[in-house]
Amino acid sequence: MSQKKRIEQIKELLHAHNEISLEDIMEKFQVSRDTARRDLVKLEEDGDIVRVKRGAILSSKHSHVPRYQERNISQEKEYIAQTACSLIHDGDTILFDTSTTVELAARYMRNKDITAITNSIDIVTSLSDRPDITVYMVGGKFNPYHRNFIGLHTVEELAKYQAHTLFIGACGLGTGGLTAPDEGEAYVKKGMIRASQRVIVLTESTKFQKTFLHKVCGLEEIDIIITDRVPPPEIEQQLHNYNIELIVTNKNMRSDYQ
Repeated sequence: MSQKKRIEQIKELLHAHNEISLEDIMEKFQVSRDTARRDLVKLEEDGDIVRVKRGAILSSKHSHVPRYQERNISQEKEYIAQTACSLIHDGDTILFDTSTTVELAARYMRNKDITAITNSIDIVTSLSDRPDITVYMVGGKFNPYHRNFIGLHTVEELAKYQAHTLFIGACGLGTGGLTAPDEGEAYVKKGMIRASQRVIVLTESTKFQKTFLHKVCGLEEIDIIITDRVPPPEIEQQLHNYNIELIVTNKNMRSDYQ
């Protein structure tokens, strides 16, 4: 199969799943690792993808890529969000990161006298009909893909607050901590962590062992991780080493990465 035809099929897979690994390409097309890597280099040169460790994700320039508010809500995310709500107390000040799972937690929250801080338009919308919740919107440069605000101004605004708890999503979570594919998003997430007394990561197990270019924080800055499956042994051991509380919504299931 020619590279041109193979790349077209790789694009189809990316449009369906938004991400692909080198191993996926090697298995699907029966090619070597070097050939799979050259295919991704070509796609990156054309602006179709963003290369990450072990593979690539689809570039956000494509209008047919699901935007933040169009992403599927899985049952796993529902359970993670509901579990997160059990850690909120009346009168808390909560900082909400931009994430579908974090937005669900904001939506399900039933506590009273909450002060909510976020850079997400969708989370503000979710809380807009709650007169018992005081909402602060952190501004900055608008990102239409994630429907949130990012940039230096956003980080400066975050420095004005001190929250009891941060609910933060994860693009990638490994033994080195949290990482993100976008520098601006990573910068804002760092600012959110600095503005919070307690950091709670809400993540599906599919994010374990994914590594992106921009580091958000090390594991030592995380207090609690809520996920749907037990992480791989090397990550689980590191969580224990850093005294991070691990809450698993389905304790009978272990990660597929093992």
